[in-house]
Amino acid sequence: MKNELTFCKILGVDINVTTMEETVEYLDRNLEKLRGKYICVSNVHTTVTAYRDEEYRRVQNGSVMNLPDGKPLSFVCRQRGYKDAGRVPGPDLMPEIFRLSEEKGYRHYFYGSTEKTLEELEKVLKAKYPKMQIAGMYSPPFRPLTELEDEEAVRRINESKPDFVWIGLGAPKQEKWMAAHEGKIDGVMLGVGAGFDFHAGTVKRAPRWMQEAYLEWLYRLMQDPKRLIFRYLDTNFSFVFNVGKENRRLKKENKAKSGLKIAMIGHKRIPSREGGVEIVVDEISTRLVKIGHRVDAYNRSGYHVSGKEFDEKREKYYHGIRIYTIPTFSSSKLNAIVYSVLATFRALFGHYDVIHFHAEGPCIMLWLPKLFGIRTVATVHGLDWQRAKWGNFASAMLRLGEKTAVHCADEIIVLSQRMKKYFKDTYGRETVYIPNGINRLERKAANLIREKFGLEERGYILFLARIVPEKGLHYLIDAFAEVDTDKKLVIAGGSSHSQEYMKEIIEKASKDPRVLMTGFVQGELLEELYSNAYCYVLPSDVEGMALTLLEAMSYGNCCIVSDIDENIEVVEDKALHFKKGDVKELEYILKLVLSEPELAEHYRMESEAFICSRYNWDKVVEKTLALYRKERKESVSDENIDCK
Repeated sequence: MKNELTFCKILGVDINVTTMEETVEYLDRNLEKLRGKYICVSNVHTTVTAYRDEEYRRVQNGSVMNLPDGKPLSFVCRQRGYKDAGRVPGPDLMPEIFRLSEEKGYRHYFYGSTEKTLEELEKVLKAKYPKMQIAGMYSPPFRPLTELEDEEAVRRINESKPDFVWIGLGAPKQEKWMAAHEGKIDGVMLGVGAGFDFHAGTVKRAPRWMQEAYLEWLYRLMQDPKRLIFRYLDTNFSFVFNVGKENRRLKKENKAKSGLKIAMIGHKRIPSREGGVEIVVDEISTRLVKIGHRVDAYNRSGYHVSGKEFDEKREKYYHGIRIYTIPTFSSSKLNAIVYSVLATFRALFGHYDVIHFHAEGPCIMLWLPKLFGIRTVATVHGLDWQRAKWGNFASAMLRLGEKTAVHCADEIIVLSQRMKKYFKDTYGRETVYIPNGINRLERKAANLIREKFGLEERGYILFLARIVPEKGLHYLIDAFAEVDTDKKLVIAGGSSHSQEYMKEIIEKASKDPRVLMTGFVQGELLEELYSNAYCYVLPSDVEGMALTLLEAMSYGNCCIVSDIDENIEVVEDKALHFKKGDVKELEYILKLVLSEPELAEHYRMESEAFICSRYNWDKVVEKTLALYRKERKESVSDENIDCK
């Protein structure tokens, strides 16, 4: 789950780059996934302790989140380029979760502190949050628990069925306790130190102005000088000294790496799964930021192509990527052109080292930054003008974008060897083959899909892609109609500027009660659909490089694909294939794989290891970065890249 979050490493500790609002939303949305895991709330003291103690550092970095409790940590994060880094103090997080719990019915268990503090805390919480469910409280003895005592404590916690388990043992004891009980506790554990005392009123907290002025430590020192003076003299000065030393080292490294400023133009929106382009831009940009580069992504305004209910809330920053939203017309005919013009003009003033255009359409404006001497890279995700959904005018504009990339781009990236050959044969232009990557994904049990759609493990054939003519879904529905099986055909995906085709598909699907159309899916529903399919089918006529095919194989699916070069290049001999557009042959393969479960299992066993060993996002970024920095071995001649 840590892959979804952004971290800034401070003295070897992974500190979350987040805000209070983002943290609460993340905990609420991912509560079920977080059960059994633990969250640390980090400050200067815990960070310096982890810096000195390797074992404690492993404990800190083993948590699913390390929230920046102390103001200095969020300051260092912002200093290192994470401009959206906020502060999430444990005592402030608690009431935010308590208020949410009154709406959602979440249950809370409190472990730690003294019996007196817990008694006062219970009174305060019941008065302030009358609808909040307190599952239980326990003050353990101030000594190590015996094995039997610990087992009893765990049993007591789990029997109370908590959602949130708050740990108030003080650092570093509470973090070590949570790490030792990872996977044993049914709720999500959060170590909040003195949070119990602050809310119970047994210890006063520093005024807000002192917190904002980085002086909370001074207030705590005045409350308990004997205990804290030597700790603060030690850890505070150590933090300032070692962070300063680390900053100087990072500055040298960044200078050596010559971090680039990069603009991404051509996708619809990130974060989004509206199409393969959006996933590619997201994956590459996120990784570029993590290794020290500045990335600005130019999003289009408007709603998700499958409906505004699928839109995600977007801030100015996403995983360290600066998001600019470009206004466009709602008309699909003008949307892309207006976006490309406005985004490119805006990018001219961004002082970019590289502008990376994605897809053929947006490349129509690639000549402009080239005219100003800005390095330009174009990724051709597919020969878009071949797609049936586009009319004559749109196809002409896409071809113009393709030709502009050929004559103006410093580098052209293609996703298949067939496209590489196409550009060489058609234009005499050399291109660079960099296929998409894939993450190794975790299989999910059939819970949500059973509840929502009545689907069981291995009980359905899966089609998951945009519902557009070139994906060949009509072939699959026609072939499936001739197959005698009680398995369902699940069609997951939304339309993309192809309403007439969508109507045709809905009409075909309505004739067979075994066909289920889920609409656009994402998140856990998507993961469960991939994880539990009997087989996955991609019957496309035209592809660039289908990310859904990579994903299906990474989940260990038996895959059936049309025999177009782009598909065969991906699957090699690790999937079944049929002649493009041949419904009868597709029907035969469906019957074969359904009648021979051992054949399906054979392809399942081979697909995951094969695909994950071949396609890797980090390698994609490494090769792309080489092009940004003009490091390609076979240089492109000036004749090829002059913008005429």
